[in-house]
Amino acid sequence: MVGRFETNFRLCLSMSDYHPNTWNPAWSVSTILTGMLSFMLEDEPTTGSIVTTPAEKRLLAKKSRQWNSANQTFRGADLGGVC
Repeated sequence: MVGRFETNFRLCLSMSDYHPNTWNPAWSVSTILTGMLSFMLEDEPTTGSIVTTPAEKRLLAKKSRQWNSANQTFRGADLGGVC
């Protein structure tokens, strides 16, 4: 949880299945990740988002890191030294 997305809920993004008519097959992984980063940094509400304060986002990020660190699948991923 990063304090921006509702868990287990579809996101209303042009790159998600919520709007299949806006999907562009020319998008690269980099383009999609840039779009996700942009979405995460803004505060405009949309379907699938939640509104949190900066302090709540920091707390949720800390909890997410703790949960992921204990998760075998996450620990087995090659993240290039991120964790």
